Amino acid sequence: MPASRSIRQRLVSLQPAWLIAALAGFVLLFFGNNAFSLLLAGIALFILGMRYLENGFRAFTGGALERWLTACTSSVWKSLLFGGVTTALVQSSSLITLLSIAFLSAGLISLTAGIGIVFGANLGTTTGAWLIALIGLKVDLSQIAMPMLVLGVILERNKSASWRGGGQVLLGVGLLFLGIDQMKLGFAGMDAALDLSVYAASGWKSLLLYAALGTLATVLMQSSHATLMITLTALAGGQLGYMDALAMAVGANLGTTITALIAAFSANNAGRQLAAAHIVFNLLTAMVALAILPLLAQWVDTLSSWLGIDERALTLKLALFHTLFNLLGLLLMLPLMPLLVRVLQRWMPAAVEPDEELSQQPRSSALYLNDAALLHADTALRVLQQELAHLASLSHQVIAAALYLPADFMRDVPARQNLSSRLSIPPLAAREDADALYHRHIKGVYGDIIAFRSRLDCELLPQQQQQLMDDMLSARDLVEAVKAAKHLQGNLRKYVDSQRPALCEGYRQLREQGRSVLSVLASGSAQAGVAAERGSAALSQAQQMFSAGFERQLHEQLRSGELDGWQATSLLNDLNYLKQIGDHLRAAHDMIYTRAALRAAG
Repeated sequence: MPASRSIRQRLVSLQPAWLIAALAGFVLLFFGNNAFSLLLAGIALFILGMRYLENGFRAFTGGALERWLTACTSSVWKSLLFGGVTTALVQSSSLITLLSIAFLSAGLISLTAGIGIVFGANLGTTTGAWLIALIGLKVDLSQIAMPMLVLGVILERNKSASWRGGGQVLLGVGLLFLGIDQMKLGFAGMDAALDLSVYAASGWKSLLLYAALGTLATVLMQSSHATLMITLTALAGGQLGYMDALAMAVGANLGTTITALIAAFSANNAGRQLAAAHIVFNLLTAMVALAILPLLAQWVDTLSSWLGIDERALTLKLALFHTLFNLLGLLLMLPLMPLLVRVLQRWMPAAVEPDEELSQQPRSSALYLNDAALLHADTALRVLQQELAHLASLSHQVIAAALYLPADFMRDVPARQNLSSRLSIPPLAAREDADALYHRHIKGVYGDIIAFRSRLDCELLPQQQQQLMDDMLSARDLVEAVKAAKHLQGNLRKYVDSQRPALCEGYRQLREQGRSVLSVLASGSAQAGVAAERGSAALSQAQQMFSAGFERQLHEQLRSGELDGWQATSLLNDLNYLKQIGDHLRAAHDMIYTRAALRAAG
C-alpha cells in the first residue's frame, strides 16, 4: 500500500480516546513551539507530496502497462535501468517496490525482472539525496513551489486522466519543495529543542545508535527521503556529526523494508518472493556498509577530491556516500541474483491449482486475487482475468459433474476429443451432487471476485472501465451456467436410468450434447482472437441444430406413445437448461479469451 495510506489506516485503527489524546498533544506542541510545528508541517507536506506523485504516476501508466513492462524488463540490465529511472522520476523507492510486488503478483513480470527493478530502485532513490543537498538546502524552494501548486490544482480538476495525472505530479513536486522549505525553517529554530547530537556516543555504539534512529524514523514516516531530509538538515546545521549522519543514512535505507514487509502480507507467494528479495538486499547492504563504514568514508573523501567537492561540503559528501553504499550493495547482490531466485522459488513456491477430483478438493477460494494488486488498475484487472480463467475451469468441472460425465473428462484431453463414444450410465456412487459442488467451489470464488471488485478504488480509463464491466458479466455468466446445470441435474438424477428407453435415450443425448459443448469450449480457451471467435459461432450453430432435431424427435415420440406429455415437457425444460449452459459459457469465453486476446493484439 502507499506510504500515506498505511499511516492513515493505522490512525483509523486507533481507539477514539487514544486518537483524541494524540490530536490534543499535537495541538499543544504546535502552539507551544513554533519551530517544532514547522518541522512537523514540513514532514507532513513532504509525505503528502509523495502521495500525489504516486497517484500521478499511476494515472500516466494506465492502459499500456503490460506492453511497457515487457519492453522494459526483458533483461536484468533493462530492469535495473527501469527501476532506477522510475524511482528518480517519482522520488519514491517504496512506491516502485510496491508496484513491482503488484506486477509480480499479477504475473506481469518475472521474479528476476522484479528483483532487478527493486535493486535499481535502491540506486535510483539516491538522486533524492543529491537534489536535497544541491538545491533543497541552498535555494528558496517555496518560490518554485507556489506556481507549481497553483498550476497543479488547475490541471488536477481536469476530466482527462492524463491532464489530471500531470496536475497531481505538479502538486506532488510542489508539496515536496514546500515541505523541504518548512523543514529547513523548523530545524533553524530548534537548536535547543531537538538536538540530534545529544544521542552521540563513542565508536561503534554511536554508529549503531544513529543507524537505529534512521531506521525508526523511516518506519514511522514511511519515507526514507523524509529521513534523509532531516539528516541532511541536521548535518548542515551542525546538530549531527558526519559519521553519525552516514550511519543514519544507512538506517534510512534499511527502514524502507517495512513497506515491502507490509505489502507481503497482502500479496501472493510471488509477491512475497520479491518482498523477501528487497529485505535481503537492504539488510545485507546495511550490514556491509556499517561494517566498513570508516573505509567507505575514506572512499567518499577520495572521490570527493576527484569530483571537486569541497572537503567542508558535508551534505554533498553524504549524498555521495548514499550513492556509493547502494552501488556497493548492487555489486554484491548482482552475482547472487540467480541463486537468490532459485532459493526464493523453492522457499515460497507459486500456488498451483489442485488436480484431484472436485469432491476430494477442499473448499475453493480465489487463487490470484490479492490486495497488492489493488495498488494499480492494470494489475487489478490482470489478476481478475486470471481468476476468471480459474472460475471458468471450476465451472466446467462442476457442469461436467452435473451431467454425470466421467470424472477425468475435463482433465483428460483425449477423453474430451473422443466425442463419438456413447456415454454410459454412471453407477450411483459416481454421481456427484451439483448443488453441493456449487457451494463448495463456485460460490466462494465468485464471492471473492465480488469482494475484490468492491475494494478496487483505482481510477480507471474508459477502456479499463469497459474491461471491468465485461469481466464482471463473464463471472456472472459462469455462475448462471452452473446454476442451469444444477436445475438440469434435478430431472437427470430421476430419469438417467429410467426403464423407459425413449426417456433414458433423451437424457443420454442431452448429456452427450453437454459433453460436446464443454469439449469445444475447453479447446477454444487455448486459442485466441479470430480462431476462438469462429469456434464460438460454430458452436452456437451446432447448438441450434441439435435443439431443432431434439424437439422434432420429442414430437415424434409423443405421437408414437414412447413418451407422455409429462416426460416430454421435462426433456424440453432440460433442453432449455442445456441451451442456457451453452449460451452463458460461450458469452463468458468470448469475454475471457476471445476479446482479451483481441485487446492484447490491439
